[in-house]
Amino acid sequence: MDLLEAKSRIAEALVESIFRRARYQIRPYRSDAFPLRFGREDFSPDFCVAPAPETGTGQELLVEVKYRPSAYQFLSVENQRGDRSVFLMARRNWPNLYFVLVTDRPEPGRSCFQAFPLAAWHPGEPFRTVDLVALKELRIFQHNVEDHEELIRRIFGLLSGASL
Repeated sequence: MDLLEAKSRIAEALVESIFRRARYQIRPYRSDAFPLRFGREDFSPDFCVAPAPETGTGQELLVEVKYRPSAYQFLSVENQRGDRSVFLMARRNWPNLYFVLVTDRPEPGRSCFQAFPLAAWHPGEPFRTVDLVALKELRIFQHNVEDHEELIRRIFGLLSGASL
């Protein structure tokens, strides 16, 4: 396993942890359809999340998590790709997918956990992420994300051999 793959798996586990802490029930995504592959990567949903039954609110959501060293650079490339963007390919299969980008080097003032809800995108608009906590419908609190940002910086720092 290379460093990028290790960071990707950790990113997925941390996003799952954020949802668990927000009292979502989580289950792996399973489908009979072929996964959406682009090159070596799978862009199919990683898991389904549903609010706890006692809340009585919301519906099940699909979540895809990707680690990227630079979320800004990834979005720039996807915007240049236009109709061939992984976002649009995923949207054809899962129009309500929440695409969560995890980075250990966010732009100044941005979170390590950024999301792009595919259903909110309108043709002609550039692809833009928002910080995960900005999606009020998810009911994820700032302190939850901040705790996980601290974890990501520590874990990825150790993986990269940086001193803390």
